[in-house]
Amino acid sequence: MKLVCLDTHILIWGIKNESSPGQEEMIPKAKRFIKWLDDNKYRVIVPSVVVGELLMRVPLELHRDVNKLLEKHFIIAPFDSLAASHFAKIWQMKESEEVINQLKEQFDLKREAIKVDCQIVAIAVARGAQCIYSYDPGVKKFGEKVIDVYEIPSIEEQLNFFNTE
Repeated sequence: MKLVCLDTHILIWGIKNESSPGQEEMIPKAKRFIKWLDDNKYRVIVPSVVVGELLMRVPLELHRDVNKLLEKHFIIAPFDSLAASHFAKIWQMKESEEVINQLKEQFDLKREAIKVDCQIVAIAVARGAQCIYSYDPGVKKFGEKVIDVYEIPSIEEQLNFFNTE
């Protein structure tokens, strides 16, 4: 059974049904992709830091329900000592390649945001994920030479032959 990792945007689109202006088409695309993963028996991890990013914009009274939903459908992967070890290794490699400075300058990212992107990659690697699905430039850069990072593929909606509507 394949193990994949999802980043924050995919959950915002596919679970929260929210998008930025101009990204409205990503909501049904993410929903179809998440359903496709489930239908095809993929095991899906969501890093705990991604859960934190998702919950930042959820009212406190809904946190428990959102957490239950996520825990029911996904494996919530912690940033533990194994992930921390991968984090340090990846960070040092990317620092020596000037990737961190490039991310700061090219995308105007703060060091804290860059660290979260590295943590997401480290958690996915520590858990043995085959790839990460993300639209984040930081996650993509940290993933280079470490783990495959893809944008979600287009999954066409399947029409039910017997659907009379």
